[in-house]
Amino acid sequence: MFYSKSLKRVIGFFVCIVVFALAWMPASYAANRDPDVLVPPTEVSEQTKENFEEKCPKKSPRLVLALGGGAYKCVAQIGVIRCLEENGIKIDGVVGTSLGATIGALYCAGKTTQEIEELFVDETIQDAMMKGVIARQILKPLAPVKHFVFGKPLAGLSSGKGYLKLLEEKLPSDFKQLHKPFAAVVTNLTDGQTTVLSEGDLPRSVLASASVPTIFRPVLINGKLYVDGGLRANLPNNIAEKLGADLTVSVLCDKAITPVENKTFKSMKAIMLRVADIMMAAADHPKAEASDVLIFPDVDFVPPFTKDEDVIRKAIQVGYNAAKQVLPEIRQELVALEQLQIRKQTASSPEDELR
Repeated sequence: MFYSKSLKRVIGFFVCIVVFALAWMPASYAANRDPDVLVPPTEVSEQTKENFEEKCPKKSPRLVLALGGGAYKCVAQIGVIRCLEENGIKIDGVVGTSLGATIGALYCAGKTTQEIEELFVDETIQDAMMKGVIARQILKPLAPVKHFVFGKPLAGLSSGKGYLKLLEEKLPSDFKQLHKPFAAVVTNLTDGQTTVLSEGDLPRSVLASASVPTIFRPVLINGKLYVDGGLRANLPNNIAEKLGADLTVSVLCDKAITPVENKTFKSMKAIMLRVADIMMAAADHPKAEASDVLIFPDVDFVPPFTKDEDVIRKAIQVGYNAAKQVLPEIRQELVALEQLQIRKQTASSPEDELR
């Protein structure tokens, strides 16, 4: 009986405290939350727009390529660029995510599609990306000692130093030195925002855009930690529009979601890859549907990571062929935009105003 009364008093006291706390709790904590907190806004500053447009004067309709992520399926984008160039379609700028950012930055730096292709065929990019990973895994048992002496680093199988070194060799140090305007899409790990980088350290920005979490360590730029832009903006066509594109040509390198046999999923790797493909496809589908012009090459045969020369060259050719199919659509869109621009200029001319 005594214990029963004591228990009731304790419970009653606890309930009073909870009620008092709720009564005095700030409204921001007690109120129903806005679902927008699940999708922090995309950060595209006015300075970012100015930096992008500076190299792209609006004398004619701006065509901007939006190169999505997709691991090594992205090599198809090399074929897309080659096709557009060979058929007289001027590319005024590029916005890239993940490996699409690497390809876009190299192109905007003046590298030919042949030079970019060779970096994949001769395994230069693959080796740079994986540099130090095997050694780090072998020495993993000694990691606690190293952490005790030097402090524990940010999490990731690769520090990214090997890839950064390659990017520093192949790219200018600053966005301003590029031949064409370029922007790298990254994810701010601290606040969850999608951020668009178009000024400052170009190689580090490209590294950040391709830094897949847990594989690469987050990249520190101006006090902020960034990882792969594909987490929230794998197909950056909406970002290209915010940067002043009149026509956005989006290149999607996702894997098609088709039925597979149940026995496929007997390994953790198979399940993880399938889940990633499904989530990416679901996120990219609305953006693909909203694209001005969509190029979606069938590169399902390309694994996430490959050094197979035949696979790489085939993927590039597939990208070329896919781009060739939409050339009439691109030309039609550009003609329509040019005519619209002429009508606007004519309507605002001094002679027209005098009438």
